[in-house]
Amino acid sequence: MQAQEFIDLLSKIQFSQTLSWQAYILIAFVSGGAGFLSSYLKEKGKNYASKEDFEELKGQLAQSTKLVEDIKAKVSEKTWISQQIWVKKQEAYEAVFDLLIHVNKYVVRQVDDFEEWEYIDKYHPYFQYLQYNEDNESLRKQLEKDKAEYNERVNSPEHKDEAEKLKQKYEVAIDNLLDLVDVKAIYLNSEVGAVVAKLKIELARTYDEEDWDSHFQRLSTETKNAINKIKEISKVELKIET
Repeated sequence: MQAQEFIDLLSKIQFSQTLSWQAYILIAFVSGGAGFLSSYLKEKGKNYASKEDFEELKGQLAQSTKLVEDIKAKVSEKTWISQQIWVKKQEAYEAVFDLLIHVNKYVVRQVDDFEEWEYIDKYHPYFQYLQYNEDNESLRKQLEKDKAEYNERVNSPEHKDEAEKLKQKYEVAIDNLLDLVDVKAIYLNSEVGAVVAKLKIELARTYDEEDWDSHFQRLSTETKNAINKIKEISKVELKIET
């Protein structure tokens, strides 16, 4: 019973000297009971509301926890996938460079052989001094000696065998490079295939307008440029900072 309702009830009672003691007891009981009942109902209401709020909060917390765990699981899964893809990319680029090593070794050997021959045939000190001296016996003998040593070395079985092995590795490597780019295309930048294809064409090509010196210089330049280009691409793909 609310306080105002109790006051209204009391206002309806006719107070007089003849009011019995039972009436006073009833009034006191009703007054005290109403206050207690009001407080009790309010407290129960608070407890019920608190219980409802607590249950609602528990439900929201459970949903939030599940959402966080789902997000963490997805992030973890994506991180794992990214790591696996990085490893595959690294392996693919490593395989490309393993083959490029054989290509480069063969090209370097060709350039070195040509420069050695060119030195003996054109740039030996004997030829340099001819413009100042009609003949120089000591230099002529030195040239003959150097030529003999050069011919003996380049015609030796060991030299020829080494040159043949390098050539075979080169031919296998240049062919495998294109196959590797196709097989590992999902892990390699598309530019790698273009660089490899261009390199293969340039290494097999000769131009009418270029002399041998220009030819071997071009082979060396094209090989270095291709390797450097793929290095730059791989650094970006693998997120390597140097």
